[in-house]
Amino acid sequence: MKPLCAVLTLGALLALTGCTPVYTNLTPRTAVQKAPDVYHFEVQWDTSQRGANTADVKAYVVIGENFYPMQRVGGTQERWEADVPITGEKTIVPYRYKFDYTFPTVMQRLPESSYSAPYFLDLRKVISGNPPAGR
Repeated sequence: MKPLCAVLTLGALLALTGCTPVYTNLTPRTAVQKAPDVYHFEVQWDTSQRGANTADVKAYVVIGENFYPMQRVGGTQERWEADVPITGEKTIVPYRYKFDYTFPTVMQRLPESSYSAPYFLDLRKVISGNPPAGR
């Protein structure tokens, strides 16, 4: 009976984690300043949840209590970017990404949200200008 229990437990774990979104932070740790007090953020968001990555997805950079909307990078489904104003005397800025989306069920589409792990932007070493071409 023990092998059957182990197989069922493993199957349940795979079923629960199989739809977890994967965040790839494309924002450099050293800040890229697009204009005075404006910084560039970029992320790739992948999910295997059936029907979740559609046109109704909304992405945000979350800094403190503020949500800054992100835009899809042209020609892609998974990459998102935003230019975010950051003012003040901060040297390290903690941030996260948030995605709001819906997924299909038998009768309707249900709303869902997910947050990335926290990241940190170092404002002590600022690179001025635009991000590299192609981004």
